[in-house]
Amino acid sequence: MDKKDLWPNLLMVGAAKGGTTTLHYALDQHPQVFMSGKKEPGYFAWPEEELTFINNGKLVTKPRFLVNHLDEYLALFEEGRNKKIRGESSTTYLFFYEKTIANILRIHPDPQAVHIVITLRNPVERAFSQYMHKLRDGAETLDFEDALEMETKRKTDNWHFDYQYTSRGLYYAQVKAYLDHFRKVKIYLSEDLRNDPEGLVQSLEDFLAIDSVPLLFGDNLNASGEPKSEAINKFLKKPNLLKKIVGGLLPKELRRKLRLKVQSTVYQYNLEKKELNPETREKLKKYYREDVLKLQELINRDLGSWIK
Repeated sequence: MDKKDLWPNLLMVGAAKGGTTTLHYALDQHPQVFMSGKKEPGYFAWPEEELTFINNGKLVTKPRFLVNHLDEYLALFEEGRNKKIRGESSTTYLFFYEKTIANILRIHPDPQAVHIVITLRNPVERAFSQYMHKLRDGAETLDFEDALEMETKRKTDNWHFDYQYTSRGLYYAQVKAYLDHFRKVKIYLSEDLRNDPEGLVQSLEDFLAIDSVPLLFGDNLNASGEPKSEAINKFLKKPNLLKKIVGGLLPKELRRKLRLKVQSTVYQYNLEKKELNPETREKLKKYYREDVLKLQELINRDLGSWIK
């Protein structure tokens, strides 16, 4: 079987907590687009590699999200082999940009045909949102300020890269590398998604050279916050008999959509937003200032609101 038409020609490499989940599932509605049912496979960051890390003090040797063997990766796109656009979303591709870019250029049969979509979010807000995400999943026990103090030590001790709250928001080098190595790169800000979703959709469809079709963004599918009820949160996250029985009765695609709908609904009622300490916010603005100034010149967008 010829596998050439299984390779993705769209990689959404946006910053974690920057809107890639929303765009992924919105774009999957388009009749000319197939987005992999599994989000965050991370193949090009760790092809044929073993990945181990510490998550909340526990050693993880087989990450559930990782698809790092070629046959398994290409199988993600089997159902979309006749679509004009086949895509996947892995936010690890932006943070681990050096490895990822080298692997795309080395492994993909036509790397310059790949559309690269980068979504960026105010790095201060992104860092705090990522912290709240770990808090939501029961994988963070420290308050935000203490977690920031521990970031370097956790990196040294091989903790999961999601604990690198501030480092993942240093976008300039990450974005520049993609612009330097690929011809088809499109950059969006989370403000674009929030303030002009219709315009973003039209721009994205133009970029991908696909028909103009209205796309629905729906619920906040990857909300962050502190759980009001830990019991509800554990039920949502961990396997259990009820979910297994219901899941076995439904087709795979319907099961995925129902899971996302239930997840977003539960998060809406069970997650409580916390406020970022004003002093911490100011420290992070100073930390990111130089990087943001270089980035805004690189992409020709006014990012002053991120650091004012």
